[in-house]
Amino acid sequence: MESGEPDRRLELVFSESLRALSYQQGALDNLRSRVTLLTAGAALVSSSFVGTALQSPRWGAATVVAIVAMTGVLALALVICAPVWRWTFLSSASRLLGAVDLGHDLDSMRRHLAADFEKWLDANEKKLRKLQWCFVAGLVLLLVEVSAWCVQLAQLKGWP
Repeated sequence: MESGEPDRRLELVFSESLRALSYQQGALDNLRSRVTLLTAGAALVSSSFVGTALQSPRWGAATVVAIVAMTGVLALALVICAPVWRWTFLSSASRLLGAVDLGHDLDSMRRHLAADFEKWLDANEKKLRKLQWCFVAGLVLLLVEVSAWCVQLAQLKGWP
């Protein structure tokens, strides 16, 4: 635009790309919160059943399966919450200052930031999907743990 007014279309593109990135960051935070509940659930199940199930002088296969499943839940929680994943949600101030020093106007900076946000969104999405599948695997392991403890208790009670 020659009038010196910022291009309102670029404002829209920038704000929507920023909103998508913020939504993604919220999804990651939500996943980590749910993993905390999953871990607490696995610990609660084990603490509820372990005393009764381990009264037997010999561990049954179901007890071993339950302990392995709980260990799997804890390992997956560590994978999800570990700080080894590199996330990009913020721009560098020095990079923005460099753009200002090079004479970029507001529209140019919005355009480049929106493009950067999309790259970050795509890169982050791949990692986030892997972690979401880890969470699903943790839920399956929790189900296996509960089932194994129930089988062990049934065997102790002499049920078929």
